[in-house]
Order: sequence, then structure tokens, then C-alpha cells
Amino acid sequence: MSWSRQRAEARIRKFQENAPQISVQRYADEYLPLLEAKRLSARARGDHAGAEAPPLFDLPNGAAVLVDTVQLYVRALNYDEVRLEDGRETPGSHAKGLAFLHMLYGAGDRVVEHAGGQRVDHHGARMHAVVIEPRGDASLGERVAAAIGLAEEIIGLAGAAGQEFLRDLNLRPRFRIGIDIGPCVAINSGRSDEREPMFIGSAANHAAKLAQGKEEGIFLSDRVRAAFGMRRATTLMEERSIAANGFELARLRAGSSAVRDITELTRGRLEKWREDLRGSGSAVLSPGAFGFHHHTPPLRSIDYAVLAPANSIRMPLVSIFADLDRYTAYIDACMASGRLAEAVRLLHILRSEFNAVLQEDFSGRKVRFIGDSIHGLIADGTARHTDEAQSVTLAARCAGALRSSFKLCQLLVPGASKLGLAIGFELGWTPISRIGIRGDRAVRTASSLAVRASEQCQRDCGATETKIGPTAYAQATPAVRRLFQSGQVADDLVFDDVETQVNARKVAASVAGAGAAISAPAIATTPARAYVE
Repeated sequence: MSWSRQRAEARIRKFQENAPQISVQRYADEYLPLLEAKRLSARARGDHAGAEAPPLFDLPNGAAVLVDTVQLYVRALNYDEVRLEDGRETPGSHAKGLAFLHMLYGAGDRVVEHAGGQRVDHHGARMHAVVIEPRGDASLGERVAAAIGLAEEIIGLAGAAGQEFLRDLNLRPRFRIGIDIGPCVAINSGRSDEREPMFIGSAANHAAKLAQGKEEGIFLSDRVRAAFGMRRATTLMEERSIAANGFELARLRAGSSAVRDITELTRGRLEKWREDLRGSGSAVLSPGAFGFHHHTPPLRSIDYAVLAPANSIRMPLVSIFADLDRYTAYIDACMASGRLAEAVRLLHILRSEFNAVLQEDFSGRKVRFIGDSIHGLIADGTARHTDEAQSVTLAARCAGALRSSFKLCQLLVPGASKLGLAIGFELGWTPISRIGIRGDRAVRTASSLAVRASEQCQRDCGATETKIGPTAYAQATPAVRRLFQSGQVADDLVFDDVETQVNARKVAASVAGAGAAISAPAIATTPARAYVE
């Protein structure tokens, strides 16, 4: 199957019809009373899991909970030291990299579950968590102190676990932390096997930016600094260059009435971890626990539920990211003007269509939604071999289709015209697995240099741009290369642009092979568009 304007338009209209009616609730005075009633009902039924359900877990599609948050991103800086051998990715280096992530995810989740926070998701070598309790403006200091403690406890446990379980790697994990405060909206994550909420809003977006960089430390937003009378950092460059010093961190820790001995907490959690490992041989952390196989394309048939360290995928494929430009500013404006339901409903429609383009039209596989982005994987080939050139062509067609569908959404869906779409993709060997704490806490992951590069390509793009990574460009057919201008960036690249170029070359090649004398006008200079301007 491929993309068509008629099918996409019908699908978008269907998504509009079926999109949930959004119920916006304030966390403290609207959501929590309903949650407590559900817990009481579950307790009466003898449903222990329901009676102990954490806040905002497994939200229905129509829910949007407005909550004051402390947003926290924890990123391991020396991941590449593990997953590369002499600058290259190999089966052995990928096994080491996944073992490292397996340890990081396990450490992060073990801390968050008992340190007053909540995991949002893991992506590569970074963890996104949030602190929402204790609630209320007067308790901001306690929430920020809890976030600082959570970050320091993750660093402590990850370091101890690395020494205990991955001693052969001879690596001390180094971390960079980004922290911001502010109201965000909690919604369903869109992942059936990972039921933690997704948080959208400027605080979540900004904390992620603070975690980007090469220097270790805890980096506080200017909002945090202003709230506690600290030295201000009024630009993103300043915020990302000034790590909190010991005095500032001690001042923030003092906001908590609880005294937490990180050394003792780490010792206790590590012993419990040892017990878990003794009780389940499949939970071992060593690189030798990982076994790889090639998945026969199309990748849509990947079943994450059956993946595990011993049953992981590794193959050349294309990683693709598509990110909604200006959505954070849009949802902040909607929060301020009482139009939050509109913004959340729009996101449901857009991510439904992006997912359909990826998985239905091009038989790719979604990894996850990350905020207002979608991360997907695409490949073409056989049971033994990935056809790299055809995989890149397929990814280019998918990228064009994503933008064509987005343009249709801009015509059909209120609010979409205010947004843009940035797309990046790259080719490379990539492992795919489920790692971390087993059961409901296991995390699907696809992590490689190609994944990192495709995300960076997307970040490099403006609201109407698509960027191809260097490896994908090198392996692309001449027809696909012609689509991308200087810097390997194409502006306003839609599906018909790709099809016209790719199919014109096929026609020209087949005509030449038949010996017919047909001139160059077979290649259109102005592609027809699959949407109305």
C-alpha cells in the first residue's frame, strides 16, 4: 500500500469523527477526587492493583489533566563509550549498549517508584520523570527538592549497579540533568504497553533542552532560579552553561522536610536488585544476555511484547522522526485562553494520522510518541538482507506522505494551520528490544547512531523542512538525492514530489533499456501536488 490523497482525507475525517471529546480536569480539585473514588471502589472489589494505582497512570484517551509539575530529564553522557568499538557499531557494542541501557532504565525506575516521582518515558540514554506531589504553590520547594533528590539517587544507584553488574565495561556513568517547573498537561501516551502519561507544555520541553549538552551537572531553568532567588540565567545559552553549584543545590534540598541518606538508600535498593536477579535468570544485565536476529521486512510486523534481551532485533533500517513545530507555544496559549481541549484533541488527530501513514501506508513500525513527535522505523528487503537503497526510498516516500497528510490536516482540522512539521531520517544498523524492569515496566527501545542522527536531523529543520542523514544520502538512489538541496535539506517536500522524481527515473531507465528514443521531458520539473494549496 502507499499514500493517496483520497484515502488520507477520508481517514483524517474519520479521525476527527472518532477523536475523543476531551475532558479537561485540574489535578488537585477535579482529578484527584475522582481517582480516590476509583481506588475505594477497587478496594471494595478486592482489586489490589486498582486500589494502589498511581496518579495519572493509564489515563483514558479523552482525559487531559492540568497539573503543576517539576519536570526532570536525566541523561547519561558517556553512552557512546559503551555502544561503540573504535568508533563503529558492532553486534558486540550494541549488546554492551543495550546492557548499559537495561541497567540505566532499571535504576531509574527503581528510584522513581519510591522517591516521590513518576517516570514518563525512556528514550535512548535519557529518562524523563516528573514530580507532582506534594501539590500546591506552597509546596513548590518540596517538589523541587524531591526532583533534586530523585536525580541524585538515580546517579547513585546507576553508578553502584554499573560497578556491581557491568564491571567488565569499566565505566562510571556520567550524567547531565535538566530541571524546569510549570504547568503541563498529562494525557494518554498512545503506547498500549507503556501506560505512563505523556506531559506536554513548555516546562517539559525546556527541561529536555537543558539536559542537552556535554558537561556533567544539574542545570536549572531560569524559572527555577527566579522562584528561589538564585543567580538568574535569562537565555537558553546561559541556562545550559551554568550548572547548579553545591551551595545552590544545598539550598534547594533544604526545601524538603525529609532527610534521605542516599548512600543507605542505594545500598538497600542494590540488595533488592540482587534478590530480583537471583529470582529471575532472564533479568541478568550482562551483554551476553542479548541475542540478535534479523526481522523480515516489513517492520510493521514487529511485536514488541515478545521482544526481550535474548530475543532482540538488529538490522540496517531507517529511523524517522517527525516533530510538530510550534506546538508547545500553541498549547501554552491554549492553556492561558481556556482552549486546552482544542489543543489536546488536535494532537490526538495528528498523531493518529502520522501513525497511520507510517504503519498502514508504508508498513513501518512506531517506536513511540515523544511529546509532540513520532519516532518510527522503516525497512525494505528480505528475510536475510535489508535493501538499503530501497529502504531510503521508502523512507523518503513516507516523509513526503507525512507532510502531505499534515497539509491536509491544516486544511481540515481547526488549529493545525498554526503549526509546522519538521522531519528527519537516517539509515544505519539498529538494535530493537524491550529492556528495564520486566512486566509492565519494561520499555521498548531502538537505539543507535542512526536513531540519534535522525532526531538531530529533525531538530535541524524548520517548520516546512525535511532533512536526510549522511548515510541515507550516500546509499540513496540518484533520484532520491535530487530531492534534497544543499545541506541535504528539502523544503516543503510532499509525497507527489518524491513519487514524480522516483517514478520518472524508473520510466526513463525502462525506456532506455527498451532502446526507444525518448527525450528528457519524461521528468516533470514542477511536481503535481496531492493536496490543494
